[in-house]
Amino acid sequence: MEKVGTVVEILNNRAKVRCLYRCDSECSFCPASHLFAKSDEPLDIEALNLAGAQEGDTVRIELDAAASLSAYGLAYGTPILGLVAGALAGAAFVPRYPRLETLLVAGGAIAGAAAGFTIAVLRGRRFRPAPVIAEILNADKNTASKGSCDG
Repeated sequence: MEKVGTVVEILNNRAKVRCLYRCDSECSFCPASHLFAKSDEPLDIEALNLAGAQEGDTVRIELDAAASLSAYGLAYGTPILGLVAGALAGAAFVPRYPRLETLLVAGGAIAGAAAGFTIAVLRGRRFRPAPVIAEILNADKNTASKGSCDG
């Protein structure tokens, strides 16, 4: 996903970029398009400032759709896998304790989902897809319009 915005603040190796995100026909096919606001309100996004943009510059920011989908896989897939694995582990004890079948399967599923959620939270702290300033489009601070976007 690519959008254009104006740098409003520099924060070490990051920049706060103000942009109006409108999901139009060019964005509708992108699996990551729903991550952004769908209104004409300005949205401030922290992006990695690899291009060396300065305050007032008009920049193009990019967010890798594959990285966003990987984050969703981690956030949702890990707990679901834990749920299934826990239910299967609980079901393995059913032959020994047939009267507790429901309790074993449900308890295993809950424990597995909790373990999967914990793993997702711990791994998710290290994995955060971030937008990147890919290009400085207009470095003239006098002509850059704050909060404007194309597309």
